[in-house]
Amino acid sequence: MRMTPKRDEQGSMIIALTVIMVLGALAVTVTARTLSGQDSARRNQEFSGALGVADAGVSDALFRVDQLGNGAPPATFCVGGSVNCTVQSLPGSVAAQYVATKIDDFHVRVRSKGLVNGVPHAVEAILVRDQLYPFALFGDASLTFNGSSNGTIYSVDASGATVTTPSADAGSNGSITCNSNSHPASHHIVYPGGSSNCPDRIDLTGSYKPKDPVVGCPAPVNTPPTPCVPPTAQACPAVSGVIPAVLNPGQYLCTSTISFGPTFQVGTPSSPANGGVVEIFVIPPAGSTADVYFNGSDLNVNPVGNIEGDPTKFRVYLAGHGIVDPGNGSNAGRWVGIIYAPSSDMTSNGCKADWRGALTFHTATCNGGPNLRVRYDSRVAALTQQNWSVHDYREIPSTQVVLP
Repeated sequence: MRMTPKRDEQGSMIIALTVIMVLGALAVTVTARTLSGQDSARRNQEFSGALGVADAGVSDALFRVDQLGNGAPPATFCVGGSVNCTVQSLPGSVAAQYVATKIDDFHVRVRSKGLVNGVPHAVEAILVRDQLYPFALFGDASLTFNGSSNGTIYSVDASGATVTTPSADAGSNGSITCNSNSHPASHHIVYPGGSSNCPDRIDLTGSYKPKDPVVGCPAPVNTPPTPCVPPTAQACPAVSGVIPAVLNPGQYLCTSTISFGPTFQVGTPSSPANGGVVEIFVIPPAGSTADVYFNGSDLNVNPVGNIEGDPTKFRVYLAGHGIVDPGNGSNAGRWVGIIYAPSSDMTSNGCKADWRGALTFHTATCNGGPNLRVRYDSRVAALTQQNWSVHDYREIPSTQVVLP
């Protein structure tokens, strides 16, 4: 009789226990990974939520400086009472904290941190109030300086004295060319795609795209803001194309070529309109062009009847591809005011014109020197947009948000 071998029950038990232990270890690993994943997912969710809280801090700082209007931010523009002022919490977001630092009258740095369940997330942004006329001379397509004209674009204060700040810069989205040892400006600024062979060249990121003035407000959003003609603008005051020698403050719309000369000044009525500013818009019909001429020798275009007048009180805006003619040689004149003609060309032969204020053209060419003189007035540099905006936003380590 054949006998069947008896099963090794002890060996089977060992195998079973081993399998159970392996399965248990796998279960523990899976559970640990699941819990770790849930914790990681929760932490990522809290980190993302903290970003929204940090953004609320930037928005609060932007709101605060916007309330200043055109005024420069004082050192105490937010809670804290110093240049580095802090906000520990916000009414709608108690977990937001930020430090706002005044850089200058046009820039405020904000470093903001949000906390969600102890998880921080921080950001930095620069609040900027853009200048309306940041350049002494701007040629959207090109600036060309022929002849030896060195250091003849410079800044002055209200009295006419030379100052080092604000910087008197020449700028372009295209080319800036300095020929025959000509380098008249403090800095030659070019934007992406632009070029310059001038000394003191500076390449800027971002953009500065002046647009032609338009009829009807509000104007399209742009930097700089597009000048616009309100419905209340008065008819063109020119007689046979010539602007009167004295013109009271207000906004005027012309649709054809105008000229100034031999003198001009802004009137001073007892109750001046338009903030005491004369604004002349020259906007020709579609398909047409218009020009602006200065006639006569020793032309003085100024707002208060003297050469050291306030250039912010007189502004001419020209639309379309026209010509701005300052006169040539000994007939070149003196201008105190703002000329904004981003699609028009200006060529000065002899380049003896004396400009004080800010000039914007499509192209500007100076032939001859060292007669060129452009004086960038500090009062023009102080003209800014009403509202502030957020620039250079980026995420930063939360340790960089240090509350005093």
